Amino acid sequence: MIMRLQVKPLTARQFERDYADVPNCELVRGEVVRLSPGGMGHGRPSMHAAYLLEKWAREGKHGRVFTNETGIITSRSPDSVRGADAAYFSYRRLPTKKTPRGFSAIPPELVVEVVGKGQGWNEMVEKAGEYLAMGVNRVWVLDPDKRTLHVFKDDAAPVRLIQKELIRDSAILPGFSCRVARFFED
Repeated sequence: MIMRLQVKPLTARQFERDYADVPNCELVRGEVVRLSPGGMGHGRPSMHAAYLLEKWAREGKHGRVFTNETGIITSRSPDSVRGADAAYFSYRRLPTKKTPRGFSAIPPELVVEVVGKGQGWNEMVEKAGEYLAMGVNRVWVLDPDKRTLHVFKDDAAPVRLIQKELIRDSAILPGFSCRVARFFED
């Protein structure tokens, strides 16, 4: 007879403490999930997204952009912590000099995710749904293979934009505008 020991789901705090030195993982409903390193095709669009958003945010004094798999707590009991490729927080949500240590339970206005090696479309849709459910206003999913950007928001069907189209969203990013192709430049 095989007996399974029930493993209690990890909390966000335990995950942060015990897995701080373990690269490329997230906490999904209390379980640690390993992710493959992003690769060059993932890193470049991530960098472009963070750069373009940071430039806009600084010039207009709108807020701050975080990158490099910033931990965002998307749900509790069981806890999930997702690593955002880029996230924009307005000063209204995250005032200056009030950057919390560790993972954020504060929802950013925008999360950018780049489809990486080993990630399927269903996983990206699930992740976008988690962000929206915790209060994120928009989720952009960049697909380097197809060079497209999908915009998710909780009150509408996803919108797919191709390279020549402009991405703009005056409700959360007043004055920001660029062609989708900019995210995929070499």
